[in-house]
Amino acid sequence: QYTIPNSNAPHLGYGGGSGNLFFSSSQGNDYIMAFKTEYKDENFEKIAGRPQPFREYSQEDLESLADSILKHGIITPIVVRPFGIDQYQILAGRNRTRASKICGLTEIPGIVRKDIDDVQAALIMIDTNIEQRQSLTYSEKAYAYRMRLELIGQQGKRNDLSGSEKTDSLAEVGKGNKESRRTVAYLIRLTYLLPGLLKLVDDGKIAFKAGVEISYLSQQTQEYILNKIIPSGVKIKAGQVSDLRKMEKYETLSQDIIQRVFQEQKPITPSFTISGSKLQEYADLLNNKEEIERLFLEFLEKYHCQQRSA
Repeated sequence: QYTIPNSNAPHLGYGGGSGNLFFSSSQGNDYIMAFKTEYKDENFEKIAGRPQPFREYSQEDLESLADSILKHGIITPIVVRPFGIDQYQILAGRNRTRASKICGLTEIPGIVRKDIDDVQAALIMIDTNIEQRQSLTYSEKAYAYRMRLELIGQQGKRNDLSGSEKTDSLAEVGKGNKESRRTVAYLIRLTYLLPGLLKLVDDGKIAFKAGVEISYLSQQTQEYILNKIIPSGVKIKAGQVSDLRKMEKYETLSQDIIQRVFQEQKPITPSFTISGSKLQEYADLLNNKEEIERLFLEFLEKYHCQQRSA
């Protein structure tokens, strides 16, 4: 394995064709012609059983990254593994590689990882994206953590959905990314949302905690919330969804009840202001708030009785 401790570190440089690159070790100045290949999305999906969760960089994103590289250089080396004869597969840094081409660079710092199997390659791809992307959506992090948990299971470690081993696995997933076990668990719950609901969480139209609560509801109930409740303009609250969960558990939930739960509003306490000039005649009472309240309520009660007897 090569490392990148200083400017003498290995560099991967582009050779004759668009896909060729040079590799030089820190022990010498000789470049070896090699061929680079990206770790493609289909490689990941084959191993993880799901599409890779991260948003594809747009051309605008790549050009912005290229501008940063021109100003500051490539701070974090890409990670590659030997792949076939005289080939290296990019496990982390394909966007940096693409952006460096836009810059016209001919070399890029890289770390060669040997003895990396396919599961480890997928884990490297997930971990580096979580670490280096600045603004991941809830859905990107949710599926990244879930896939990481599942890949750990493929390595022979238990990641049961119940029991103490689950705690260890969740803690391991979050530890490297400075996330608490609870946060990781909440994020993974979001993967059980319908895609339309998950997008609303990403867009900030459903609060994160409310989204977590909705994820426990059946698909049928989620569909009703998505298609009937949200279009009506109702703001979804976690407490309301918690009530639905309890009713669904005891099979007492219906569409009518769902409507009523979200239509319930806290009673509005009426308030009013009386002009000070109108109270001047009663100035001697104004300093006694309790007496004013008593007199006012006494008046309301008498007035109410008069109205009923009229």
